[in-house]
Amino acid sequence: ASPVPCCPFMHCCIAAAEMTLPRRIVDCHHHFLAPDEPFHATLGALGAPAYTAEQYAADSAGLPIEKTVHIEALADDGAGEAAYVDALASRGACKVAAIVANCDLSAPDAAAALDKIQAASARVRGIRYILDYDGPFDGECPTHVACKAHATDYLRDASAAAAFERGFALLAARGLSFDLQLCPAQMEAAAAMISRHPGVPVVIDHMGKPWRLRADGGAADAAELAAWRKGMAALAALPQVSCKLSMLGVAVPGWPAGGTKEELLRGLVLETISLFGARRCMFNSNWHINGAVSNSDAGDVPSDEALTMASLFERFHGWVAHLGEAEREALFAGSAERFYRI
Repeated sequence: ASPVPCCPFMHCCIAAAEMTLPRRIVDCHHHFLAPDEPFHATLGALGAPAYTAEQYAADSAGLPIEKTVHIEALADDGAGEAAYVDALASRGACKVAAIVANCDLSAPDAAAALDKIQAASARVRGIRYILDYDGPFDGECPTHVACKAHATDYLRDASAAAAFERGFALLAARGLSFDLQLCPAQMEAAAAMISRHPGVPVVIDHMGKPWRLRADGGAADAAELAAWRKGMAALAALPQVSCKLSMLGVAVPGWPAGGTKEELLRGLVLETISLFGARRCMFNSNWHINGAVSNSDAGDVPSDEALTMASLFERFHGWVAHLGEAEREALFAGSAERFYRI
C-alpha cells in the first residue's frame, strides 16, 4: 500500500475533530506490575513501581472498556504471572478476559514450560517473548532492555533462530497465538519464519516500533521508514498476522504535543490500517504506571506527562473518525475479540 499523504492542514483537522470515545473498547494490551513478587524479579531489579488492578481501574474509569488482555511484563516466571492475573480476574478485580504469558521458546524445555503456563490459567490465549534486538543494548538503539541479558537475535542469528522456531512451532497444537515485539530490521526474517507456521496467529506489538522519528523530513527518517515499510509489507502479506497500534511515542517521540509530529504519526497509523485492513488492526492503551511510560517505555518526554487513558483513546478515535462504523468497531474492539478468542 502507498503511504497515506499528509495534508498540510492536518493539524487543523485533528484539532477540529470532535473528541469522542469509541462506542466500546477491548483494551488488548496492558500490564500489571508486581515487583515484589518472584515472577517479577526483573522488574524489581529495574526499580519499577507496582501497578495494580485497582490503579488500572482508576485510570480507566469512565471509559467503555468491556474486556482487557493482560500482556506479560518481563515476567521471570510466565506461569506464576499468569496465575496471579487469573486470580485477580476470578475475584472480579479486573476485566481481564485473556492472558498473554512469557515463555522462552528457544529453551530446550519450552514444551514443558508451555504446559505449565496453560495449566496456570484457562484465560491464557498466547505467548510473548520480546525479540527486538539490533545490537548490544545501550538505551539508544532499538534493542529492548529485555534482550540485554541474552544479547541474542532470535530472528536473524541462524542457530538461535532455529532453536526459537522449534519452540514457536509448538504453539499451533496448543491453540496459542504469539505477540511479536520486534524492530523493523528483523521484520523480513520474522515474516519468513512465520510463513512456515500458518497455524500460529501472530500480532505485531506497537505498530512494529519504527524508531524515534524526528518528523523533520530528513534522510534519517526516510531510511527508518523505508525499512519499516518493507518489513511491514512482508508481514502484512501473511493472513495470520495482525497489528497492534500502541506505544506510539517510540515511533514519534512527543506526538501528544500535536503539530507535525502528530500529523506524521496519524499518517503512519492510517497507512498501517490501509495495509492490514481494520479487521487485522487493534488500538490499545499499553497502560501501566502513567501516560508517559505507556506511550514510550522511556517515559522521558515532558509533553507525554499529561496523557491520560481517556485522552489517548480520544486521540486514537479522532484519527479514524472518517472511517465507517464497522471499521472503527473492529479497530477498538472486534479485531481484538477475534484474535484473542474472547
